Amino acid sequence: MAELRQTIRVAVPIKVARLRVWVDKGRHWSAVDRLFLWALSQTPRSTSELAVLSNTPPRIVSEVIIRMMRFGWVELGASASGVAFRATRSGRQVLDAFEVLPPVTQPMPKRVSFVIEPFESTPIALRELRPYRKREIATVRQKYDVRELVLQDRSKPGSYDLHVAAEQMVFDDERLSRIDFKASSIVEQFALFTVVGGKLKYPSGVLPRTLEAAITAAAVEAAPGARIVIPALPVQPPEVEVVPSRALGLEDIILSGPDHLLAFKELLRRARSRVFIHSTFVDDANFAKLLPEFRKAARRGVQVDIFWGAKDPENKDTGNLEEAIKISSRLQADRRLRGRIRIHLYSTRSHAKIIIADVINESGGDYLAIVGSCNWLSTGFGRVEASVAIRNVRVIGRLARELSTMISEGGTSGDAVGDLTAISRALSSREVEVGPASIEVVVGNRHGELMRQAREQAITSIVAGGDRLGLAAEAKTIIPLMVAAEREVDGVICYSRPSGPVSRRNAAELKEIAAAGGVRLVEIPKRELHGKFLIWDDDNLVVTSLNWSSADTNRQYPQGEMGIHIVSQGLAAQLRERLLSDWPSLGPTLENEQAGSRKPQTKEVANRRRRRKRPRVRTEAN
Repeated sequence: MAELRQTIRVAVPIKVARLRVWVDKGRHWSAVDRLFLWALSQTPRSTSELAVLSNTPPRIVSEVIIRMMRFGWVELGASASGVAFRATRSGRQVLDAFEVLPPVTQPMPKRVSFVIEPFESTPIALRELRPYRKREIATVRQKYDVRELVLQDRSKPGSYDLHVAAEQMVFDDERLSRIDFKASSIVEQFALFTVVGGKLKYPSGVLPRTLEAAITAAAVEAAPGARIVIPALPVQPPEVEVVPSRALGLEDIILSGPDHLLAFKELLRRARSRVFIHSTFVDDANFAKLLPEFRKAARRGVQVDIFWGAKDPENKDTGNLEEAIKISSRLQADRRLRGRIRIHLYSTRSHAKIIIADVINESGGDYLAIVGSCNWLSTGFGRVEASVAIRNVRVIGRLARELSTMISEGGTSGDAVGDLTAISRALSSREVEVGPASIEVVVGNRHGELMRQAREQAITSIVAGGDRLGLAAEAKTIIPLMVAAEREVDGVICYSRPSGPVSRRNAAELKEIAAAGGVRLVEIPKRELHGKFLIWDDDNLVVTSLNWSSADTNRQYPQGEMGIHIVSQGLAAQLRERLLSDWPSLGPTLENEQAGSRKPQTKEVANRRRRRKRPRVRTEAN
């Protein structure tokens, strides 16, 4: 008991965020304010009449009316009882145009500082928790019993999480607009907590329970001066968000190389102010061919940020870094491109391929994203890809959030991170056109979950496509398709070439193993295929950056692979037929059927086989 009554101090590692933010400061109207304006638009009334009608104190009514007069929504008028207030023409227009009165605010810079505790990432204001530097903790340790928590996970909070935390630090009449990451910092320091008699001396309800429990356990159970290692918390997978959408068709899927080039040029031509490009690889020679399109965009004032994610097996990125430096030098030498088109000189370590832009269309400003397999700044646009054009703003908002998290991990691209986060927050709350289809952003291990979903749900067929055939194919793709084949599901894996340690002989052995389980491995000739896709039955389609036939995902870095899962009636069937028309070998063959194929030859398959003798049109020309 004597030991419990002694004073013990526990040092906890924290992150101290000192941010420069922009807030919209000013009046935000309530539903009652709108009711007052509506009443004045019906007939002139005095403040006392409004107070009686609304059962509101006259002083509050007067304050609301005075504010509305400042913005030109209310003016003095005449009524049967004398002078009164009435809504102006501008006030009536506001009522007609908005269900909620638009805020009248002014953008202002501001500094906010807070602490982020390590267990639940809860933000705590600096006035409630003082941070200590490491040397200050060492000084305190000389006089007192200080026990230190050591956390194995020291990852930084994402940009979106920082926005959520910073929102809690602004005043009621302020709305957080964006964070200026270039003028902000996040440093690692310590918080020092005092425990007397086994009880934490800190206001209750401020700290998360997990943090309180860890502090108390360190004070009661650990030895004096001990360093208590806290195992890394399991990485929480990103939440699955399925967004309703209009029905999608083949016009939303981009396949051929030339079509990707056309889509890229069209996006730059329609870009309004901001374009973000992530290409796994970059190549100066291929980038030079696109310079005319970038110049046209820069001439209109469009800001383009380019990111890349390639690395070699030893986690070096010298090859792509050298190409990025060449591109950067080319941009710096061009006065029209300098400052408008930027390539960032660090690897994001991501294999994703994505473009996000605000574009101009017939109905005004909007957003467009393209997600899939195309390395926009290294390809010659000569192979078959698989990408999907996304116009659903809530899906684009989620993509912007994932991209901001991805690029904030690696380097100092503060304004790009801030802009992407602002776009994400603005689009995620917007209404979307509700329809019979749905769209989901797929990151990290969600790919594996969708493969298992296809394994369990498919009724007729599963087709998985990728560039390379690697060792991961057996466990991640072949075996799930074998399980589905037990239910008479036709399984096909198509690829362009064996990868890494998988030789031609190994590939032939894999084909035999797969065939024994009712799954066909089909090599696409002339390395035409670079697209990555998963198709099951008629309605489910996943377009992604993940090589289903050779690669795996990283639980610690979900943004390493990104894609889109679409459920739209008939879309998967249309894409499957399109692929079969160009590569008939993907369909059941006579040899398969004679060897014991479970499905009889249909009239449609027979007709397709007869069409093989006709001259074939290359997919790239479609």
